[in-house]
Amino acid sequence: MQDDLGKVALQRGPVMYCAEWKDNGGKASNLIVPAVTTFTARFQPQVLNGIMQLQATVPAVQLDAANTSISTTRQTMTAIPYYAWANRGKGEMTVWFPQQLTDVDLISRQPQEVTVGK
Repeated sequence: MQDDLGKVALQRGPVMYCAEWKDNGGKASNLIVPAVTTFTARFQPQVLNGIMQLQATVPAVQLDAANTSISTTRQTMTAIPYYAWANRGKGEMTVWFPQQLTDVDLISRQPQEVTVGK
């Protein structure tokens, strides 16, 4: 679990949560969830036929246009139950959140090509 060191996942009761692009300004991989973050749970009957959402104000990493410098801003993060993701189009989703800026993976990983047989 080396990739998850310095990261946290969200759970309320038996339900795991994730952040999806749709609720978080078009991104999910830029959110930081410090250990002291307090979430509010709210039932949203109009979202995906009714789900419990978690919300908190958290830091979000911003890259400049040239991808050469970073800054953080604070934004409202919305998390939805993991079972409900991928129902509103294509976009970013994450389950593991860095707890501090030094834990953020700023370089997106390109999927490796897989060649099967010849």
